[in-house]
Amino acid sequence: MNYIPNAISVVIPTYNRAHLIRESIQSVLDQTLLPQEIIIVDDFSTDNTEEVVNSFNSPLIKFVKNQRKKGANGARNTGILMAQGEYIAFHDSDDIWYEEKLFEQLNILKNDDKIDLCFCSMKTTGRWNRKIIVPKAKVSIEKIYDKIEKYSFISTQTIFVRSCIAMEVMFDEEIKRLQDWDFILRLRRKNNIFHLNKVLVDQNIGDMSISKQSDPIEAYKNIFEKYPFLINNGLQNIFFKNRISYRNNKNIVLFLKILFLKMLLSIKSW
Repeated sequence: MNYIPNAISVVIPTYNRAHLIRESIQSVLDQTLLPQEIIIVDDFSTDNTEEVVNSFNSPLIKFVKNQRKKGANGARNTGILMAQGEYIAFHDSDDIWYEEKLFEQLNILKNDDKIDLCFCSMKTTGRWNRKIIVPKAKVSIEKIYDKIEKYSFISTQTIFVRSCIAMEVMFDEEIKRLQDWDFILRLRRKNNIFHLNKVLVDQNIGDMSISKQSDPIEAYKNIFEKYPFLINNGLQNIFFKNRISYRNNKNIVLFLKILFLKMLLSIKSW
């Protein structure tokens, strides 16, 4: 495909986010460097998301609605297939970008043609209004691949990638959670990844995101089965560094379930 040189396509999957998507879109329109297009893929919402999106009346926005629920990954793949820009920046419909995000990340890829994907740091706001920076510190190119194979720390809305690479990798539509980790795991061996150590995303941890409506235990099971080496790389990394708080009783139960799942999968692999 002939992409538009130096142009950026923003891809936003959404589902029943009418009450949040306005701020998300506005954060893209407020960028110091505007994208070529903002592709919003509605995963068969039942609220007035389309009305909110259309109220912007922006020529940059391209709205498409799935005729059935395909999940966040299916929606992202639709956006990848539609993208015209040389670069794709993934966004989430409930999160906020800082205004220099696209400018900063484009410069990284334009100045080094060996880098295929750049991710930035982000600030997450969880329960009790607790704020966490992910990742906590600069991840060097020398250590990034080792860390990727131990735990998930690159979130989709921080990713800025060459469109040709995104088209080659795509998102696995069978994976309902941890889709960002799966995407990076498949991309890591052939492509160079760079961490821009600047907080350029505010993540809103809500209960109704497309990817959070699936069973987390099933998600880890799918990941472990797809990448058996992750089991041997240490469940402790997955538990503590994937932002699962041990202070919450429900998360302790989740940890124990994942630990049990790890044991079963280890036995199965004998």
